[in-house]
Amino acid sequence: MVNKNYARQSVKTLMKGSFGFSLGLVLLGLLADKVMHSVPVLEAKGEVIHSYVVAAWKAMYDWTASSRWADGTEERTAFLIICGCTQIMHISLFWAHCLAMSLFDCFPKAFAWAHRWKIQGHDEKVSTSKLFWTAGVCLFNQICVNGPLAYVVYPLYLKTGMSVLPEDIPGFGTLIKSMAFYAVVEEIGFYYGHRFYHTPFMYKHFHKQHHEWTAPVSFVAIYADPIEHITANLLPVMLGPWLLGSHVALYWFWLIVAVHVTIHVHSGYHFPLLPSSEFHDFHHLKFNVNYGVLGFLDWFHATDGMMHEGKFSNIGERDRVFFSTEAAREMPKQMKASVATKKRTE
Repeated sequence: MVNKNYARQSVKTLMKGSFGFSLGLVLLGLLADKVMHSVPVLEAKGEVIHSYVVAAWKAMYDWTASSRWADGTEERTAFLIICGCTQIMHISLFWAHCLAMSLFDCFPKAFAWAHRWKIQGHDEKVSTSKLFWTAGVCLFNQICVNGPLAYVVYPLYLKTGMSVLPEDIPGFGTLIKSMAFYAVVEEIGFYYGHRFYHTPFMYKHFHKQHHEWTAPVSFVAIYADPIEHITANLLPVMLGPWLLGSHVALYWFWLIVAVHVTIHVHSGYHFPLLPSSEFHDFHHLKFNVNYGVLGFLDWFHATDGMMHEGKFSNIGERDRVFFSTEAAREMPKQMKASVATKKRTE
């Protein structure tokens, strides 16, 4: 059964935590938009980038419209772009990224340099059979879940006013504000949805599959039960563009970001100059912590405390961007010393 106490707590705190986070991120997007329009150089650069995007999108649109499946109609062209091209783009990006990362996991000796930044199982080879099974589940979700879902919800794209026409692509300022809004919606949807799937009944019957990997690899990003994949993986990403009625080009940009971020946080590597993947990696290690993406709602609900306390406090210290080629795990003494200093000064 679903935990009733958790449900009550979520209702009471949802608006407080979500409202503050949402307001802050949206205001940040509005500020960035204002700054861009106030600085002539930035505004000019934005217009140049926008012109290139429109030209590229027009080429793709014209090619799709001229195909035999489009019949030269706007309706068929929109359908092919939203339900066909979007899926092809998603699958291509996902598999290119995951296959590249899988080389590191399957051939640790050949890629010993990469394993310096491995978070767990530094020199261990990943089970090939387990990896193939996981990749197969991902392919099933992409073809048998993503594809049919896109067809089912296609009318929703039209009702929300999401355009595919090149001349409707908005400017760079709209992109900034929209991305901030999308991030807010995804964080709220994913955090509370993810916590819901960690209630005893939902975890046992749906979410446990995803947690078969306590040391995640890239393919684990969408290694999930189909129901969970729809409600916890896809809907939080799709909801923001739907609510704004955004142009499909903005949706594509957001989808590219979301795909690479979820693969990165499941990769099991903490490379220099890239955002830390320690936060979600620790979730797979300890299960009932670190439910969100950005971390704000985890901070608000105090579900991120374990990685900042006791024997795991050095992991919390490592959860940041590193500008050194030295691996984070090679600096445990410095980390522990930093934690000890903080405790003495508190």
